[in-house]
Amino acid sequence: MAFQQHQMANERTVHQLESEDVIDLSDYLKTIKRSKWWILITTLICLLVGVVIARTSSPIFQASSKILANPNQPSSIQDERIISSTITSLFYETQYGIIQSRAIAETVVEELGLVDSFKTEQMQEKVREKTFLENAKLKVSSLLGKDDKEENAKPLDDSEIKVLLATNIRKELIVSGGQQSQIINISYQSEDPVLATNIINSVAQAYIKFGLEARLNEVKGTEEWLSEQSSDLKDQLTASENKLRDFRLQQGIVDSSLQQQDSNSRLQTLNDQLINAQTNLSTAEELYQQVNTFSPESNEFLSLRPVQESRAASQLVTDEARLQSKVNELYERYREKHPKMIAARSELKSVQESLSAEIQKIVRGIESNYKLAKQQVVNIQKLLTQEKENIQSLQGSNFTLTSLEREVENKRRIYESFIERLMQANITGDFKASNIQVIDSATVPKIPIKPNVKIIIIISIFIGLVLGVIFAFVREVLDNTYRTPDALEDNLNIPSLGLTLALKKKDAHGIPELEYSNDTDNVFAECINTIRTSLQFSNIENPPKTILITSATGSEGKSTLAMNLAAAYSHIGNTLLLEVDLRKPSIARNLKLQNKKGLTDLLIGEANLDECVVNPTDDEQFNVITCGKKAHNAIEILSSNTFIETLKLLEEKFDYIILDGPPTLPVSDACVLGNNVDGVIVAVKAETTKINVAKEAVTRLSKLNSNIIGAVLTVAEPGKMSYYGDHYYSAEYYGSETKKA
Repeated sequence: MAFQQHQMANERTVHQLESEDVIDLSDYLKTIKRSKWWILITTLICLLVGVVIARTSSPIFQASSKILANPNQPSSIQDERIISSTITSLFYETQYGIIQSRAIAETVVEELGLVDSFKTEQMQEKVREKTFLENAKLKVSSLLGKDDKEENAKPLDDSEIKVLLATNIRKELIVSGGQQSQIINISYQSEDPVLATNIINSVAQAYIKFGLEARLNEVKGTEEWLSEQSSDLKDQLTASENKLRDFRLQQGIVDSSLQQQDSNSRLQTLNDQLINAQTNLSTAEELYQQVNTFSPESNEFLSLRPVQESRAASQLVTDEARLQSKVNELYERYREKHPKMIAARSELKSVQESLSAEIQKIVRGIESNYKLAKQQVVNIQKLLTQEKENIQSLQGSNFTLTSLEREVENKRRIYESFIERLMQANITGDFKASNIQVIDSATVPKIPIKPNVKIIIIISIFIGLVLGVIFAFVREVLDNTYRTPDALEDNLNIPSLGLTLALKKKDAHGIPELEYSNDTDNVFAECINTIRTSLQFSNIENPPKTILITSATGSEGKSTLAMNLAAAYSHIGNTLLLEVDLRKPSIARNLKLQNKKGLTDLLIGEANLDECVVNPTDDEQFNVITCGKKAHNAIEILSSNTFIETLKLLEEKFDYIILDGPPTLPVSDACVLGNNVDGVIVAVKAETTKINVAKEAVTRLSKLNSNIIGAVLTVAEPGKMSYYGDHYYSAEYYGSETKKA
């Protein structure tokens, strides 16, 4: 039997290790289901708090306006318009700072006359609420001994009120947009919708006005500076012109720019002529070299371009071809000696001689053109070299003049540029257009933006659910009691024999101690039968006959278990329920037995066995021996030889003996009894007995070599256990129905 228990313990250990490696989400869902009412209550409380906050909070209205802000400043001069650049993002960041600046806020305060409104009792009360923390600080300072009462009591002047109101406006002003588009959104929140609208529209106008004033001030400063600089530049230009005029009169020379321009023109003309001459020379040289490669009598001269372009040569070539054809025809007809043949040959020869002479003429012309082109290139190069020398000579002699002229030209250009900028500044100063425009002005809001009742309720429900779930898991972690029979095996490392159900008054058939005897077909009786079967199969060859029922502490349902288990055993054999809790007996009182004799009387010899045995029911095999007289030396009685011999005598008379023993931890009686019985059952009350308490009881019994057969979970509720595993502890399994969560 010990081997079987050891093997079962090993199997449970392996099962625990395997289960630790796998995260079962269903366990978390079961934990939530077990605490569903706590979660619901927490959610309802948070929802109630959210509703109270939503109802008691003052409504806040938000007025909004849209502004178009163009990074490019408008200008009357088209050339001054600037296209978008890399500093666009910096532009919008700057605009946000301007809109939220104290200068804009103070302008709004002045335009709306908020200083006068502040002096009324209503405005003072609102600001007093906003400055509650500051007043608290002053009170703390006074308690510490600092004399700030006079300063606190001093009324604020108009400038201080103005700064205070401007600060409050800046805090509630919201600016967004820009960069991705040129639209800037500005919003303001206040309890007064009309005030919020007026502030937003005033902020927009003050922002536009600020931009115009800043731009006009910049233009005005630029205009003054340009005017001063242009006056100085004009004086410098006049001095340079006088110096140039005096130098020309002294040297007696004309404008060097005209001379330089004329020389450059001639030089350019010569360069163009040289290029044309070189091109002609290249063409003539190529044709000349081609002619020199031909033999004098060769017909290749006919392929020359000048020959082909010559009308006379072309006509002679045509006549030669015609006459050659005529000669060939006459030769076929008359042969060589015929007069017509002779005349035709003579005419052909004459044409050929003329063609040869024409070609020679053209060849001579090609040679002549080549020599002429070559000479022309040489002549132009000489002229070009001479012109360059003239230009260098002119530059050397007119260097001073050129320097003076350049100085005058530069100063004139600078002066004219300043004059142009000055004129543009004058025009820009009169240009009143702004790069800021109001697209949508603020209108009086009808619906408050705060508090958002829907959002508050949703957030309250969410917070309630989160807190409820957290509370459920914390409660699960902190709970160290037993809820299921499986928990007994996992923590105590002993077999779980079953459980006994908690009996409600409407379901019980009399007292719980006789429930099995009163009804053997209900769920409670089936649980007792399961425990009895587990005991019989704990050792098939030698099932236990004497079984001690104990618990860690009192009031854990061990007496109810013992009585009903004895009633169950009476159906399979002659059974005795023996009450061995000599310190706090309860069987006689619970069963309302009239017999006062019991175990104590039997052991001290004041009564015999027949006088002590009673039958609480009609079942003759269900016998009970109560405690009898209370014993002051219970441990000595239970450890005496008389008790041991009496127990052996009872074993011979009865088939099964169920001992209702005392709790293990308060007294050591159960440890003494554990060595004198076949097995011990530890009763553990569901959701009441602490884990460490039950472990201590099992450890104490094991150290004294008690044969612990297993544990029984007492006073259990199937409806609650179903949350720990429907496949084992569903209500349907026990023959009853439970409302679904």
